[in-house]
Order: sequence, then C-alpha cells, then structure tokens
Amino acid sequence: MTSRTIFYIRIALGIITLVLSYRIYRIIMQPIEFASIKEKRYEKITNRLEQLREAQLIFKSEYNQYSNNFDDLITFLDNAQVSIIERKDSSFMRYDKIYQTDMLKDTIIYRIIGQTSAKEKLISSSPDLFDDDFDVSELRFIPFAKDSTEFDIATGHVDRNGVRVQVFEIKATNQDFFHDIYDDYKSLIIGLRIDALSVGSLTEPTLSGNWK
Repeated sequence: MTSRTIFYIRIALGIITLVLSYRIYRIIMQPIEFASIKEKRYEKITNRLEQLREAQLIFKSEYNQYSNNFDDLITFLDNAQVSIIERKDSSFMRYDKIYQTDMLKDTIIYRIIGQTSAKEKLISSSPDLFDDDFDVSELRFIPFAKDSTEFDIATGHVDRNGVRVQVFEIKATNQDFFHDIYDDYKSLIIGLRIDALSVGSLTEPTLSGNWK
C-alpha cells in the first residue's frame, strides 16, 4: 500500500468520523432544541386560547350562548356594550314549615350597576391575560402559523344527567404552529402526547385546556 493510498484512506476516515460525530451531535441536540421551541410556542398559543375562552364567557354572559365563529365574536368585542353586574351575598329569615320556625336563608343578589364595552369588561375580568391596548382582531389567528391561519372554532351540546349543556372548542393543530420546523423535527412532533392544543371540548362540559 502506497503512502498516497494511506493518505487518501486517512482523509476518508476523517470525513466519516466528522459525519458520524455530527450525526451523534444532532441526535443528542435535536430533542433539547425542540423542547425549547415547543415551550415557547406552547406558552404563546395557550395564552391565546385562554384569552379566547374568556372572550367566549363574556359573549355567553350577554347572549346565553357561545359564538361559533370569529366574525361574531370579534365584532361583539369591538362594538358591544355589556352590563356591569354587582354580586352581593345576602340572607333573610323565612318560615320553615318542617321546623315550624323562622330560619336564616342564604341568597345571592345580582344587580346591574352600569354599562361598559365588551372589550373593557374582558380586560378587567382577566387583567393577567390582556394588555390595555391588545388588538381583539388578532385573537382569531394562531401564533407562529403561516398565512394568518385561524384557530378552529365550533360549538355544540352535550347531555349530562338529563340536562342539555352548550359547549365550545377552539383548537390549533401541531401542523399549524410547527409548520416551519416540521421537516426538521418530524419524529418529535409526531411523538407528542397531543396532536393539537385546545380549550373547551365538544364531548365534555369543560372549559379547561388539554395541555394541563
């Protein structure tokens, strides 16, 4: 074997070593990199979903139903005037036929004390979620998604113990908010516990998010 051949072999082995080292490095670093990206994106999207939940609750308090589309919900927040309701715990004496004596009864009194904009009521009800200058038109859009992709929004009803309960669900899929890194971290994204972030449910009377 000539010295030139040995030289070429050493070069080839060096290249192979570098390639293998890089692959090992990527195997180790990919989960760490993705965990950091996932944490930042989850935080932003779950915050937006919690904002949308509060918006739905304000909408329902006014119309006794959830909104099934963003046009109505955004228009409501931008333009509607809603009641400011004061809650007061109270009690009174009432005659009890069983015990044949007056007994103290607890009650809750609700009183309308004024009007405010739906947006202001939303901010005041959840100051930890909303800045004073937040833009309600942005609520419909999924952070990190492409081309102003909107959350999926739907409403329905479920029966619980003979009671018909209205429910809503708002969600964004992993493909929506990981679209720009999907090819780089495909196996890690597919392996996530949930394939979408959502708040509410169309099958359960819950207002919780599925990330909790």
